[in-house]
Amino acid sequence: MRQLVFAVCLFLAACSEGPPAWAPAPETWQDLTIRMETRPVQVRHGMNEFLLIASHQQRGFINNLLVQVRTESSGPGWKQAIPDGALGVYRRALPVNDVAGEHLYVRLTRNGQHGEMTFPLSPASGD
Repeated sequence: MRQLVFAVCLFLAACSEGPPAWAPAPETWQDLTIRMETRPVQVRHGMNEFLLIASHQQRGFINNLLVQVRTESSGPGWKQAIPDGALGVYRRALPVNDVAGEHLYVRLTRNGQHGEMTFPLSPASGD
């Protein structure tokens, strides 16, 4: 019976493998490192959730950071990303029409200073 269960688990694991996940390189601004993740893991045509994870070079919470985002498909206006607690994670769902050619544009505001960065949505988008 154990062998059957083990074989079924191996089969399910093999079937669930999709294309390998890709993520753009993290970027830095001030003393923060910003990493982007998406849900689903592979960006698709339609609505996608973008997670921006901000980490300090020093320990402690990031409570004075405003994160705004947009894609080519979301239009020229900035949309505020919602903080997920005090963990340095910011979320926002945005439309994507051209996975291979679009980018996620990020505007950061902290202590009266502003910074911007751009993340490609696929390796084909280029950096």
